[in-house]
Amino acid sequence: MRAALHIPSRRSWLVAAALAAALGPARAQVTAGQRLPEIMLRASDGQPVLSDGGRWKATYIDFWASWCTPCKLSFPWMNQMHDSLAASGLRIVAVNLDRREADAQRFLQQMPARFALAMDPASDTARLLAIQSMPSSFLVAPDRRLIFQHRGFRLEDRADLEQRLRHALA
Repeated sequence: MRAALHIPSRRSWLVAAALAAALGPARAQVTAGQRLPEIMLRASDGQPVLSDGGRWKATYIDFWASWCTPCKLSFPWMNQMHDSLAASGLRIVAVNLDRREADAQRFLQQMPARFALAMDPASDTARLLAIQSMPSSFLVAPDRRLIFQHRGFRLEDRADLEQRLRHALA
């Protein structure tokens, strides 16, 4: 049986081009095992996005925007992961990249978050980490070492992502 060829839609090409234009030149991507650069943002819980201490065994950083359709699927899942894994040492921080905070707030009224949030309207962090798609997620150890990275979000991703989170926390 022949595998189906995935051809991105015109809309996905336009979204990717718009994201690349908005973010400007990107740095080299970080790969598993490498340390992430310092992230200067603070989350809504008062801590830096990447805090190097405390009770967290790992931080799941998710980059999102109000216009991102897959982000609407990922927020309920992240709420579930926060509820079930925070006690095991998982911290979730969702970093919004909308230029206008009002756009992010409208999204959050429809998709409330029970985890920490950070706002990066200038997309400095996205440029620093070479974000190329929405959502993009990073699981990071307390020493800023990248455990794994995930691009996009589909409902089919949930079980695999949860297993990877649980494995990292074990």
